[in-house]
Amino acid sequence: MNGGRRLLEINDLRVARPGSPSPELERFSLTLNAGETVVLLGEADCGKGAVLRLLGGLCERGEALSGTIRFGAGETRQAAQNLQIPIRVAWLAAAASQPLNPHAGVAPQLARVIAHKLGCPPGAGREELRAALARLPGAPAIEVLDQPPAKRNMVATGWGLLATACAQTPDLVLCDHAFADLSPAAVRVLTAALLAEQTRLGFAILYAARGPQTIARIGGRALVLRRGRVVEEGTAEHLMSGQTHEYTQSFFRALPRLVTDKAPRPTARGEPLLQVQGLILRPGDKARSRSRDGISFELRRGASLALVGEEGSGRRGMMRAVLGLDRRPGRTLFDAVDLTMLSRSMATRLRRSIAFVSGADDALDPRMTLWDTVEEPLKAQLDLSREMIAGYRDSALKRVGLASQDGGRAVAMLAPFDKRRLQVARAIVAAPVLVVIDEPLHGLDAVAQTTMRDLLAAFRLAHQAAFLVITGDLSVAQALADEVMVFHDGRVVERGVMRDLLRVPKEPATHALIEAVTFPAFPRQDAPV
Repeated sequence: MNGGRRLLEINDLRVARPGSPSPELERFSLTLNAGETVVLLGEADCGKGAVLRLLGGLCERGEALSGTIRFGAGETRQAAQNLQIPIRVAWLAAAASQPLNPHAGVAPQLARVIAHKLGCPPGAGREELRAALARLPGAPAIEVLDQPPAKRNMVATGWGLLATACAQTPDLVLCDHAFADLSPAAVRVLTAALLAEQTRLGFAILYAARGPQTIARIGGRALVLRRGRVVEEGTAEHLMSGQTHEYTQSFFRALPRLVTDKAPRPTARGEPLLQVQGLILRPGDKARSRSRDGISFELRRGASLALVGEEGSGRRGMMRAVLGLDRRPGRTLFDAVDLTMLSRSMATRLRRSIAFVSGADDALDPRMTLWDTVEEPLKAQLDLSREMIAGYRDSALKRVGLASQDGGRAVAMLAPFDKRRLQVARAIVAAPVLVVIDEPLHGLDAVAQTTMRDLLAAFRLAHQAAFLVITGDLSVAQALADEVMVFHDGRVVERGVMRDLLRVPKEPATHALIEAVTFPAFPRQDAPV
């Protein structure tokens, strides 16, 4: 949608943070019309954040800005930290990065934002939020959002944030990686709702994105940034059909796609490593319990299984029950030992042979150093000399590409991608028999996601560890697992070999998961970056 009226024009914008050796953004220019959609595509620190901060009035103290900006038919002004924004701007961030108070209800906090933006009492802000939610098909009622963020799933919070942005009747919506922490199916539904509201209200969208999936979903025009400069731009159709710059090509090569002709690995043989028998995820449902709808499966050594579904479908509840973290009706045997019969201390000792790789930011102790983080499993389980520990540690760091990092650096100082690779190094050095992988790609740009998939796949081949993958993204499941169980509403609705399930899905939940990661066809380049 493009209304033709010029909303804003930026020329030769330069942004430099204090103490940084190079500018965050250099000679950036952009024209944006009312109702238009523009995607800023790039990895972390490529400069897209500087554009959103300027237009959102959130420039950091000490930033040096130059260049000009003009809103509508107004006068051209110099870019500055205290720049007055004469248009209505709404900010739409990802649910996990939104600075909500974890101890207060989501709806009251969002209502205060609306009240502040519209200059109305908080009660009126709540009614505006209620009305905005009611206009969004599939959105929850406002009472669902009265709970704190910790007790509400991120999809519901995402609906609340979208409703908050639309309730402000903005001229421009700044999407700061909006919906980035949600499953592809949820992103697909929320993005469709955003575009429908754009058509209804006529606002422009400036969308900062980590991967080309956003371009495929929302269309419009795209600018690809690298190290503060635009290296390629064009319409979504132009970029989807072919890219000229190597950097842009690397992003589109990383766009995941489902492969229905991929031959499965040979079936793992030997005794089962993990056995689940008649597990009931929601024991309160008596009818389901009586219907013998308990979940049973086996995972053999070296095999891989993906638990796939939307948030709240039961996949993460299954993981916690399997690991003995939650008590559920049914039996779980790990290496022929019944976890339900063990004390907590014995179960904890048994879980030392299990490694974890998670997409959560707090998966590692931020106060520990790189070296301490990787060495900890060795020191806890084996009596080794310092030299041997250092050797295993350095080998693991080298395999994940972190050998050049300062080993005495605190985990808190690492970038999200480096933290994720550090988790893999820690898993490698522990030589586990089972690796539990929970949404390992969250928060990463497209190229980093490809690297993580390759690291985990290589780890599995080298160590023959069993993989239990928990994800809402079928493309991640396909890359890391040969078999899949699809969860919906606390039960398994479909299971089987990955290739067969992708070819002939039987359940609506499976169809939705497939459609969420299916994008328009375009020429792919398979040469290495």
